[in-house]
Amino acid sequence: MLSSCNTTKIFYNYGEIFISWQVDNYFDLTSEQEEWLKEKSILLLDWHRKEELPGYKKFLIEIKEIASGGLDMNDLDYSFSIFETKRDRIFEKITPDIATFLDSLSVEQINFLEKKMLEDNEELYERMKDKEVILEKRKENFFEQMETWFGEISKNQVARLDELQNQWYKKSSHLSKNRLDLRLKSQNQFITFLRSKPGKTSIENWLRQWTFRIVNSSDRKRVNRILRNKKRILEVDKILTHDQRIHAIKELDIWIKVIEETIENY
Repeated sequence: MLSSCNTTKIFYNYGEIFISWQVDNYFDLTSEQEEWLKEKSILLLDWHRKEELPGYKKFLIEIKEIASGGLDMNDLDYSFSIFETKRDRIFEKITPDIATFLDSLSVEQINFLEKKMLEDNEELYERMKDKEVILEKRKENFFEQMETWFGEISKNQVARLDELQNQWYKKSSHLSKNRLDLRLKSQNQFITFLRSKPGKTSIENWLRQWTFRIVNSSDRKRVNRILRNKKRILEVDKILTHDQRIHAIKELDIWIKVIEETIENY
């Protein structure tokens, strides 16, 4: 949502077209499936605009108050918990429809999905080969986000952020291949499951179990990864100036206004 003010407004009015196009890219939809998906997407977007966006507005207002004087771990724990609650609400809302859609797939569409996954994986493996290019791209995106939210970054801050980026990348880059291998394994399991024609109820149960594995709070690796990311946020927060915090608050004000206008257009 935070990619563009105009994009956000457009998506809530015409998002069913984008969703349909994206899903068709992976499943080669029939005309009946395409119409069904558009209808369900309109209902979902209407629900999200009416029921969820007011909560997002409230959350951003809270973040403004929290972040104005700097962040600590308690602030991040609270923010992450709010995010997880909102994520879970969305998943709970869409799971039955996802299960219905997956149950409608033909053998040809499952084969189409498998082929598309293989193509995507090949592209990922190719991109992962040149780690220096990946690092530079990450840095480029990171600094663009920093300037968007905090304004001008000093030379000393750039040097420190560059140093942090190098440290973070070295600590996490060795996991990249393992993640890709896990991705491939999960995809193969998913395709095998769909080919077994399990039925809507079994698919819905599978989706819930899959989500639980991803968000499981007892998963030590996941807990450590989230803690690591929180510590990185705090490292960045330490070097921000008062003016940069004010700049971020003004950016939040813009997004609060975008959400208000999006709700009003419902």
